Amino acid sequence: MRHLSCPVRRAEIDMCAKINIPDEELYRYSFYKTGSKIVRQGENKDDIFILRRGAVTVMVDDQIVGLINTPNTVFGEMSYFLGVERTATIEAVEDSEVVVIPGETIFNLVYKKPEIGIELLKILSGRLKTTTKYATRLEREINAYRDELRRLQDLKEEKVSSVEDELLTYGYITARQLAEARKDHRERKDRGEEVSFFKILVDKKFLTVETLLRYLELRQLK
Repeated sequence: MRHLSCPVRRAEIDMCAKINIPDEELYRYSFYKTGSKIVRQGENKDDIFILRRGAVTVMVDDQIVGLINTPNTVFGEMSYFLGVERTATIEAVEDSEVVVIPGETIFNLVYKKPEIGIELLKILSGRLKTTTKYATRLEREINAYRDELRRLQDLKEEKVSSVEDELLTYGYITARQLAEARKDHRERKDRGEEVSFFKILVDKKFLTVETLLRYLELRQLK
């Protein structure tokens, strides 16, 4: 057996005063050895747990996203209140003791002591608030990365444009050839083709490969 369960005497409960379970018949005391899975992601269960001693990890898609090692921490409440499958796997990383409130008894528990339900909802709201803050921060970071990529892309296009202008300024190509090559380049990009502006110039015989290479060598010497 990876874990053991037994009824708990009221004197053994030392939880936060806000979550004071009034009836021993509505919960049980469980012991989980290191490596035991307390909750499995995707399970359709709704028990609520309160950590008494030990430490557990929170894993989503086999990736550790959190650690719970503070006594009296509640976990597993989202499945009950939201009616969803377990969103994470909880695994004991050291021998741990938890109070288990079976899903089928939670209604009676809250009925007998409504303030417990209120506190559990506060915990759930706090978790959702934290998740929302994280999602908002992540969205801001993603937008910042996108802005930086756009800036770099703009710099790259600006650099290419300056090369194009130099080819025109120094007489390597005519204004008509530059306009035609740019139009062709835009159309190919719109079709999803990966083609350089210089290749278009060569393909259209506006420049020879030798002339282009000579120009690029001279440009590097500037």
